[in-house]
Amino acid sequence: MEALTPSQGVRQKVKHLVDRLWNSPTFTTWGSLATRLMSVMLVLPLVLVKFSPGEIVIWQLFATLSTLLLLLDFGLAPTFSRMLAYANGGASLADLSRMQEKRDRQPSAANPETLLTVYGTLRWLYVRCGLFAVVLLAAGGTLALIKPMGELAEAGPAWLAWVLVASTSLAAIWGQVYGSALQGLNQVATMRRWEILTASGQIACSFVVLMLDGGLLALVISNQLWLLFNTWRLRRLLYTFMPALRQAPSTPHPDVMQSLWPAAWRSGIGMLMSNGIIQFSGVMYSQVAPAAEVAAYLLALRIMTVVTQFSAAPFYSKLPRLAELQASGHRDEQLALAKRGLSWSLWVYALGAVAVMFVVPLALRLTGSQVQFVSELFWCVMSLAFFAERVGALHIQLYSLTNHIVWHIANGVTGVLLIVLAFVFYRWQGAIGLPLAMLVVNLAFYSTYAIRHSSRAFDFGALSFQKGTSLGPLALLSSMSALAIHWFHG
Repeated sequence: MEALTPSQGVRQKVKHLVDRLWNSPTFTTWGSLATRLMSVMLVLPLVLVKFSPGEIVIWQLFATLSTLLLLLDFGLAPTFSRMLAYANGGASLADLSRMQEKRDRQPSAANPETLLTVYGTLRWLYVRCGLFAVVLLAAGGTLALIKPMGELAEAGPAWLAWVLVASTSLAAIWGQVYGSALQGLNQVATMRRWEILTASGQIACSFVVLMLDGGLLALVISNQLWLLFNTWRLRRLLYTFMPALRQAPSTPHPDVMQSLWPAAWRSGIGMLMSNGIIQFSGVMYSQVAPAAEVAAYLLALRIMTVVTQFSAAPFYSKLPRLAELQASGHRDEQLALAKRGLSWSLWVYALGAVAVMFVVPLALRLTGSQVQFVSELFWCVMSLAFFAERVGALHIQLYSLTNHIVWHIANGVTGVLLIVLAFVFYRWQGAIGLPLAMLVVNLAFYSTYAIRHSSRAFDFGALSFQKGTSLGPLALLSSMSALAIHWFHG
């Protein structure tokens, strides 16, 4: 075999690196989320400059209501994704309800019968749950929009935009079917690469609409057309990868339903009581506060959502592989992979929150935005609150690999406590009481509860595990928060 020349060696290394990144679930997920970040950097500043404060509130509420819609699938998406991953790891229909058992399993190829049966049940359920979620969104969203719509000089186009959002929202729900199936089959990298292209096109169209002084209605039309295209694209990707799924009977299988239902309803309640309450806080705040304050809060909430999604990639992109390892019984490899992903996730979150802390307020001032950002103290408290939430959420996801779902307890109790404390703290400290209540609840209950469950299930020391995963990011975030508060208020 001939030795490679230095230039050939460099080219081979570059090609190997490109191939690795091209097929990396984490890197491609970051790429997908980076395009969403570009939307915040390119589209949102134009919205903040060209729209009135009232229109900004409406636009942000549309985004919030769309996020809430995706939480109304009652936990089906993550549950089905996990079950398809089990099937991809060789699990039979009988194995689906026994993932919590600590027994060695021989690794095997994907189980076609389980894959088709689970996917057929998924389609049958999503039709019914999706229609119910859309009706609920249309009714509840309309009620929530009455007050902020009444503050617009001309509400007709905004109401028409809402009709368009509500009527096309079923496509977003149905896109969850194909997206969760692709994730469960460990096709994360392929799906994310196409998301990058689709999101780039959506951003470009939104940018053009705003540069041509298109209003709220024109911007909504552009975005909803891309939403419809995205659902079609996910469907095509799934059936191209596994054409046999087209033949899956759209009927509920008793074994799948028996394993699915306890996990799904618990996951659904957990999602609604965690992210649902956080997102709904913006809707409720819009009913009691002036438009300028609501716009600042919704902007901070939207940016924080981007930061948390971006930081989740190193761990969440590994969930299909972690579920396969759970099915095959490779626990040592599973825990090592989980620990590495969890650590990277928290580091990315801390760096992102610190970057926003120093960059966004300056950027808003330079662009002449009609909306100010929340205070430095508000963002610092919010960042620490979401850090504690991230720790808890990552450990809940880790424990959920056993298919014993405790989201309804962890997030249910957290949600109730958050509602009570948010009301008390808001009357005591005003708007900053919202993230302060979240920080207290996440430290006192959520993260502690989640860590205790995951450490017992996977036999690791809770404190030693945190030293290797969360201590460094927490130290960075805390020190930078103190510096930011001193810098701007010292």
